[in-house]
Amino acid sequence: MRFIRAIIIGLLSIFPGTIIGYLGWLATGSSENNYSPSVVFFCNVVPFGFVFIGFMWAWINGAEYGVDYRG
Repeated sequence: MRFIRAIIIGLLSIFPGTIIGYLGWLATGSSENNYSPSVVFFCNVVPFGFVFIGFMWAWINGAEYGVDYRG
């Protein structure tokens, strides 16, 4: 259950990641060149980074499903 919860939260983290990436893309000049480093970073790395960080955060904070939980 912990893994599924972490996957779901990680995938939902793409929404704030795309908003931050879009704002960063706009702030760097809105380049139309798909191979520009700013486009690659803000449109690919930032959203997928948010997914990874969201998954890791959910995994670390998902201890309530562990066996050692003592509520």
